Amino acid sequence: MSKHHGTIARRRTAALAGASVLALTLAACGGGDDAAGGKADPNASAGAKKGGNLTLLTVSDARSMTPFNASYAAVTDLNRMLAVYDALFYVDNTQNKVVPQIGESLKSDDGGKTWVLKVKPNVKFSDGTPLDAAAVKFNWEMHAKPEVLSQHRPAASGLGLEVADPLTLRVTLPMPNANFDRTVATELSYIESPKQYGIDPKGERPVGAGPFILKTWNRDSQMVFEKNPDYWQGADKPYLDTLTIKVVNDVKQQVDTIKAGGADITFTIDAQKTKAAQEAGLGVTPFTLDGGQMIVFNTSQAPFDDPRARRAVALALDPADLNQKMFAGTATPAKSIFHSGKNFTDPTAAQPSPNKAEAQKLFDELAGEGKPVKFSYLVPENPTSNATSEYTMTALNAFKNVEVKLDKAEVGSYYLRLTVQKNYTAALYQIWSSDPEPILFNSLFSQTPLNFTGYKSPEADGALIKGRSTTDETVRKAAYADLQKALVKDLPMLAYQEAVTNIISGPRAVGVVGVQDGGMLMDRVGLK
Repeated sequence: MSKHHGTIARRRTAALAGASVLALTLAACGGGDDAAGGKADPNASAGAKKGGNLTLLTVSDARSMTPFNASYAAVTDLNRMLAVYDALFYVDNTQNKVVPQIGESLKSDDGGKTWVLKVKPNVKFSDGTPLDAAAVKFNWEMHAKPEVLSQHRPAASGLGLEVADPLTLRVTLPMPNANFDRTVATELSYIESPKQYGIDPKGERPVGAGPFILKTWNRDSQMVFEKNPDYWQGADKPYLDTLTIKVVNDVKQQVDTIKAGGADITFTIDAQKTKAAQEAGLGVTPFTLDGGQMIVFNTSQAPFDDPRARRAVALALDPADLNQKMFAGTATPAKSIFHSGKNFTDPTAAQPSPNKAEAQKLFDELAGEGKPVKFSYLVPENPTSNATSEYTMTALNAFKNVEVKLDKAEVGSYYLRLTVQKNYTAALYQIWSSDPEPILFNSLFSQTPLNFTGYKSPEADGALIKGRSTTDETVRKAAYADLQKALVKDLPMLAYQEAVTNIISGPRAVGVVGVQDGGMLMDRVGLK
């Protein structure tokens, strides 16, 4: 494997604005205490030939190939994880449920306090060591260690883990969670060989039990994966001989490359580029999700410790105008962090409609109390973020008693300041989450380390706990309606564009089985 010890992940784009800490591998609507059933579309790989190379384009290189330091978003590292590690469980977007892959089952009989995970027999890592309950326990314990700096630490922290037999892991949660299977599928599903991690903790030569083995890695350029000859599903899987993942930072260039036949698949949240792909006759598979593109406020410091300041900004900005000017009207303006077409959305709980007069009244009121709305707007440095943040700055600075300055940061610094140091006043952010569990819970519950807005609301906490405590769709819908009402009242964040991830594919690609927030099962993708 080639090595280059330069700076890793220099050029993350706007697609990462929510991926690092929230780890945007995302759960689907519904769910249950039993993840032992359900299959993805059995005809999805029909027509796939054996052999060949498929080229997938992505916006950035991986920071690390360990499951601990990778981002699990489709637009970043999810497909790299699925290629090398496969998955214990995944979210099947055709059925909106958690489905086993390497895992055999994941069940709770006591309302989510304790869970029993079973692993399929005879699964081995590509180094020949067993992927068993002890290996899962090792990986989850590594996620929980502070010194590992896992992006997925909150999912593993506080878990009681006991190996009951070689294929069975008993899990005790610090608080009941009837939807813990979603947490496993989205945050804890990629298992590395404990032996290899001891040799290579930086993840330059990762060893998993997935359909592919990483053979070469040219930093900031491409990875080449070769078929795992000892893959647990047998010699017929995967279909491909090799998989190449290339870094192409510009989404337009990605679409043009696929159109010209130079690549096969990419992933994007850019509505304009998606429309261009459709017009070019390329395949587009959309995933409608909760979250979206938004402004997040640090509610623990001025000026946004005052809810009037947050409301004034919401009244001052017009998502429809932003969409028209920045995205040529191709995106959907948001009214909430809950997508308008999703099951848990309460249409009566909407963010305030634009009202410049009311906004100015609030700005003047705050200034009269010695609280003018002056702040720096933290954004990750890239063209799309720059354009939308400059629109926001210009729109707000048109008001009296408002002063906004852009604070553009390299993406590594951006994440550190936003999510670890909480050294920001307001920031551009993105979330993709097709179920409130676990992403929205981690973002909004007052006691989680990922609640970097400082938002504290007994009403929101109560709704989140109620939604987490059951799999009953009716009860969850009522709980999340209460959550939306609290968010609309308090406005810790202001969504301006609904969340959609799109898989864009060329004419050669088949077997595109969408999972999580838009990733693919790599054992099923192939060429015509």
